[in-house]
Amino acid sequence: MTRTIDFKYRVVRNGAAFCELRAVEGGNPQILMDDGSNIKTKFSGRFLPPAEEVNWLTDEIRPSMIIDGAEHRLGVFLPANVTEETDTGPRVEIDAYDRGWTVKDQRTEYMIFFPAGMNYLSAVGSLLAECGLTLISTVPTEEVLAEDRADWDIGTPYLDIVNQLLAEINYEDLWFDADGMARLEPKATPTASNIEHTLDENSVESLMLPGIRKQTDFHSAPNVFICVCSNADKDAAMVAVAENTNPQSPLSIQRRGRRISALVNVDNIASQEELQLYADRMVTDSLMKGEIIDVTTCLLPGYGVGDIVALRYGDISSICRAKRWSMDLTVGGRMAITLERVVLNLD
Repeated sequence: MTRTIDFKYRVVRNGAAFCELRAVEGGNPQILMDDGSNIKTKFSGRFLPPAEEVNWLTDEIRPSMIIDGAEHRLGVFLPANVTEETDTGPRVEIDAYDRGWTVKDQRTEYMIFFPAGMNYLSAVGSLLAECGLTLISTVPTEEVLAEDRADWDIGTPYLDIVNQLLAEINYEDLWFDADGMARLEPKATPTASNIEHTLDENSVESLMLPGIRKQTDFHSAPNVFICVCSNADKDAAMVAVAENTNPQSPLSIQRRGRRISALVNVDNIASQEELQLYADRMVTDSLMKGEIIDVTTCLLPGYGVGDIVALRYGDISSICRAKRWSMDLTVGGRMAITLERVVLNLD
């Protein structure tokens, strides 16, 4: 399979392309996604000084990959560290982060208050608006705050508050897609119905390289989750219990022959139903923990944060969740993807 590939690094001002950056030879432009980080994606590299006067405090960088003439956006990034070098020729070294950095940098300067009955996503949206973010993709929810909320000390990063509120309704952490759009969406249980990518060693479209690496760690992994939400405004604590009884899971109560319990304290939650969903989700997440699979491919655009991936390699035929990936933005570059494997095999 032969592809023509190129890259563009546009500097964006007020939403419009302002000028372009050119990577120096050996500049190693790279994008890194880590689902476990508060700010999910990072862009870095070394470039020639731009022809125009860039305002590194407010301008953004929009890298893209061009495959066979088709352009694929790879994100919108805010420069965090810019180092100008002259010892080996003029160049600019850049570390930049997705727009989550804006939300993390802004902190409460007064007591944040949300009234009881306010929709959770309305509360989140108001915080994002204060950060100047209006490009938002939202999956609606009917969940509302059960009580008045003023839980956060002055100086709390807005990103901490946003992710706390999203967790209380079983939504994913805030993340930003390849267009720089904020994504507010429920946590998705990996199933055959929501696969976003397929990596198949027998498919030329997967562009997989030979060899994978598996790492397994089941030590003391719980198979019973006891979630407790206590709040002074409630008459009694809410409790939800979820058990791993999946016969295909090596962590299950049946397979291990014993109950290994974990007590999880939840500061706040929308309702008893959401607390049970939260506990059930912890069981689902536990089905992916323990086995990590590292694969290497040629560059594959279109991967986001926590995408669901079908993997077929050797005797593995499974659904996975992408936990990390990195892309070397060079001709002939590689993409390293770290997957968490779901216990259930594909049908």
